[in-house]
Amino acid sequence: MRDTPAAGDEHPAADGAAPTLGRSSLPGVTVALPVLDEEEQVGRCLTAIDAQDYGRLLEVLVVDGGSSDRTRELARRHRRIRVVDNPRRSRPAAMNVALREARGEIVVRVDARTVVAPDYVTCCVRALQSSGAAIVGGPMRLDASTSVERGIRAAMTSRIGGGPAEFRREEGAPRFVDTVYLGAFHRDVVTGLGGYDEVFGGNEDAELAFRARRAGGVYLDPAIRSSYAVRDGLSALGSQYYRYGRARAGTIRKHPASLAPRQLAVPLLLLGVASPWRRRVLFVYATGVTARALLEARRDPLAAPVMAAALPVMHGAWGAGFLLGLGRGLRGRKGRWPGHSTRPKASRGRGGEPPSQTSRDPR
Repeated sequence: MRDTPAAGDEHPAADGAAPTLGRSSLPGVTVALPVLDEEEQVGRCLTAIDAQDYGRLLEVLVVDGGSSDRTRELARRHRRIRVVDNPRRSRPAAMNVALREARGEIVVRVDARTVVAPDYVTCCVRALQSSGAAIVGGPMRLDASTSVERGIRAAMTSRIGGGPAEFRREEGAPRFVDTVYLGAFHRDVVTGLGGYDEVFGGNEDAELAFRARRAGGVYLDPAIRSSYAVRDGLSALGSQYYRYGRARAGTIRKHPASLAPRQLAVPLLLLGVASPWRRRVLFVYATGVTARALLEARRDPLAAPVMAAALPVMHGAWGAGFLLGLGRGLRGRKGRWPGHSTRPKASRGRGGEPPSQTSRDPR
């Protein structure tokens, strides 16, 4: 077991002295793409993957949770595609399927709402080699075009909305952190950690990152560039943040040491709203939201009202999910974490032969 640098530490190789990758020594890479009814987004995502400059991108695993739209059809129009089924449908279950099926020794996760830069895979491999980390990734850069989307982006990237999470900050030197957006890793390292815990849809990356501390830690490199298409409405945003809050509570129930003080701010706000001091709490909160929206209005007047509405939606939904998750646990689980019973088996080392093809798409 190697020593793991603390979050916030910079690696000695973070000064740009990353090793040069010769084609003959390039490790094979599998891109894993969990999907479920993503016909509106999957084309842009896969076009960006087609444009990767990495010399040994072996395959793109499109792990489908049973799409009823044209996702599978559209995916097969692209290069190196292999469609496999995900009977359990969730994202962490999809990643466990990818771990079992991957031909590459390195797995790079990409989501359908994400468009990656042409050197994305190359930068992921370089960061893995230079840092020695278990998981590497970049910051979450948000893509928005309409005023509604821009307002949601402003809310998600603001300190009052997104908090101080490192992966939401685009600036700074490469460094060790708590978690990253998406992530890339050696397949056998994550398999050795037990794979993804399938209870944690919505927080599976952070839960895995917490376990990865004992295998080398998590490394953020801003050179790993991608953009994420934000939700296009407040209802979808609220549903997304409710899932995030509930899943984060599940992570804390399983790993109490993973609780960060910043994660208590929103639950305490909701408890304050329910207390006899609710008027004072609401006044202070509304003042803060209004002040931040007015600041945004100087940059983007059309987005500012949406930002002012998005912030309480995010806080309310995340806080409600978090408190319910802590109080009741994840539905029916009562402390049982079945992801460990369904984890991918460590049946081969890096560069080994592919597994049985029984779970591949028969069509």
